[in-house]
Amino acid sequence: MRNLRRSLFAAFAAIELLVLLVALAKPAYGYVDPGSGLLAVQVGGSMLAGALFVLRSKIRKLFRMSPPATEASPDEKGAASEAE
Repeated sequence: MRNLRRSLFAAFAAIELLVLLVALAKPAYGYVDPGSGLLAVQVGGSMLAGALFVLRSKIRKLFRMSPPATEASPDEKGAASEAE
């Protein structure tokens, strides 16, 4: 029941946001040609996004801890000696 409420609330919020964006839409009378530096801004943004992606993976690898080493159970020891 709680998940259903949460889903309905999220759906209602999304619809509300969509209606608000449609209601406040204004015509854009601007023009930006590629030679005016927009391409440089796009390249910079792409480089930033790529750098953040790489850093995120590096940070995850840095903080990933290996599970503690445990001793083999008696069953595993017996199976290992039978295999030899």
